[in-house]
Amino acid sequence: MTTRRSRFGPERRRPASGSRTPVLAWLAAGLCVIVSSLVPLGATSQVRAATAGVLPRVPVAPVALPDPGEVITPGIDVPDPFVIEVAGVYFMFASQEKFFGANVPLWVSTSLTSWGPTTLDAMPKLPSWAAPGFTWAPDVRRLDGRYVMWFNAALATRGFGQTKCIGVATASSVIGPYESTATAPLVCQLGHLGSIDPHTFMDPEGRLWLLWKSDDNARLTASTRTTIYVQQLSVDGLHLLGSPLALMTADRPWEGRIVESPDMVFAGGRYWLFFSGNWFNQPAYAIGVAQCAGPRGPCRPSSSGPWMASNAQGPGPGEESLFYDGSRWWMLYAPFAVNYQASTPRPAALARLSFGPNGPAVVAPGTAAWDAPAPPATKHEAACTNPFQAPCPARGPGPMMK
Repeated sequence: MTTRRSRFGPERRRPASGSRTPVLAWLAAGLCVIVSSLVPLGATSQVRAATAGVLPRVPVAPVALPDPGEVITPGIDVPDPFVIEVAGVYFMFASQEKFFGANVPLWVSTSLTSWGPTTLDAMPKLPSWAAPGFTWAPDVRRLDGRYVMWFNAALATRGFGQTKCIGVATASSVIGPYESTATAPLVCQLGHLGSIDPHTFMDPEGRLWLLWKSDDNARLTASTRTTIYVQQLSVDGLHLLGSPLALMTADRPWEGRIVESPDMVFAGGRYWLFFSGNWFNQPAYAIGVAQCAGPRGPCRPSSSGPWMASNAQGPGPGEESLFYDGSRWWMLYAPFAVNYQASTPRPAALARLSFGPNGPAVVAPGTAAWDAPAPPATKHEAACTNPFQAPCPARGPGPMMK
């Protein structure tokens, strides 16, 4: 996500005064690829050099399907969709879409493809450090008998929505209410204008990791580029361990200044980092894939261009999250660019993924393969087919997914 998600706010949708941001300014910002960055540019070349000797090259073909997914919330804005399953019921969390709307909208369904219009608010009360109106990118996981949510919100001590930081909250039920008594965010890189888009990953050794994106692009007229970071979490998911590590920085032309919405999985015997690049409200917004040597990296993008770009389904697909249902991989994403038009929602779309020798690929919707079970899972994937179910251990081998 690009310090943005809802349609209000001073940074990407419109200034606090409510006037619309000129489209040409956004186009210029979206295409801006200048060399300077708050993150040393040498770090990117160091990652590439380290990766070259660690990762065998796996060519990942771009998605060529004109309609790669199925829109599952037509006409409803669902930024940053994230799904988990509990006892056969699916729960879809999303970013706050309206300033006075639910902080964390939540939909409930008995299928992945049919969702009702009614939403709940999974976190009706924000922690004291957070200001209302900018609660985005929820990620939920069951740990130690309770549910943990990572999210980003506006820092109350800064100007209106000026700085976004990452927090964590807990609940006894998957639907909430998620609560936090923390007086400070979990991650808040003030030197990088903030931190957003938290996603978690559990590796084959049962270690839990937090991935996020620095918000260096929050200043529209700057030339700084964003970086994706990772840091280990405590067993309960509430505390950081060690130091953050940079996995990749926006340094390819198609990414503009931005790499964001990181989501790491272990599938097909390899670590894959899915991410979005460029400005969320532009047709250039797209999804990329990088191959990683491990949760600490190094990570190397699979190609010089995006993996899933604008297509017949809609321009600017991105804000992806992956979901494993016990036999199949799915990717949720938002396929439409808003372009600051209130009548243009970003519905959630669902794509079926497969992982083979050449990496991830999209299965065409409406085909027999779409509904067919996937090939037998690896021993790590099969050990725990659903980490949100109560019987699934919080640690130990499990499917490397959200």
